[in-house]
Amino acid sequence: MGTEIQQLSHRTSDHFKYLDRQTAQWLEKKPSAKSEATNPPLELAPTWADLTRTRTFFSNIRLTPISKISKWALHAFPSERVCELAQPRPYARGWQPELPLPIPVSRASLTAVASPRTCKLAQPKKRYSKPEPSHLSEPRPMTHLTSAHLSHLSMLASEFPKGEHPLYQRQRSARWPVSAAARNYFPSQRVLELSCPRIRKDVYDGYNPFVVSHAALCADPSPRTLQLSVPLPRKCTPKASPYHM
Repeated sequence: MGTEIQQLSHRTSDHFKYLDRQTAQWLEKKPSAKSEATNPPLELAPTWADLTRTRTFFSNIRLTPISKISKWALHAFPSERVCELAQPRPYARGWQPELPLPIPVSRASLTAVASPRTCKLAQPKKRYSKPEPSHLSEPRPMTHLTSAHLSHLSMLASEFPKGEHPLYQRQRSARWPVSAAARNYFPSQRVLELSCPRIRKDVYDGYNPFVVSHAALCADPSPRTLQLSVPLPRKCTPKASPYHM
C-alpha cells in the first residue's frame, strides 16, 4: 500500500510543454532550427498548473478521538433559541408510557381456578387425516367418540336392531336362470331398426340447393307479407311510354 501511495505522489510529466512541436512525418520537409527557436513552449493555465503539482500528504493525522477544547468553547453561553431547541419534544395528547416488563400480578389472578370448560377449551384440537380412497376400505374404529357415546350406541344397537325392508333384494349371484319368455322372444322390426348403428353423413352429402320443398310450394303469404313485399311509393317511378311523345 505504501509503495503505491509513493508512486502516485511523484510529480507527473508535463505533457503540454511541447504541444507546438512539429512532426516530420506530416511535413514535406524538416522544419528549420530558426522556426523552432521562434516558437516558445506553451505555458499552462494557473488552474492546470495547480493540478499538476505534487500532492501533499499529511503525516500528523490524529488517531485518538479525544480532542482539545478551545477556551472560547469553554466560556461560551447558549442563546435562548439554542436552549429552546435543546428541550425534549413534548408527547402527543393521549400518549401513555409503556408498562414495565415486571408487571405486578393481582391477588385475584393468583388465586383463580380454571373451570372444567376452560380446561377443555385449552386443550389443542385434534386433527384427523382424511382416509385414502380405496375400493376395499375396512371400517375404522370411531376414535373421536367418547366411551359414553360408544356405550350408548352399543345399547341402542342391541335393543333396537335395524330390520330389513320387505322389498329389499339381496345381492344375487352372477349366474341365474333365464325365463322361457326371454329365451323365446323375437324382436320387432322397430327394435331391429333402433339396434342398427346410425349412418353418419357429411354436412352437404346429397344436398341440392335448387330443390324446393313441398311446404314452400303450398305456402300462402299473409297480408302483412304481401304488404311488405310491395316497394315503397317514393321508389316507384313511372316509366316513359314509347308512344307518349
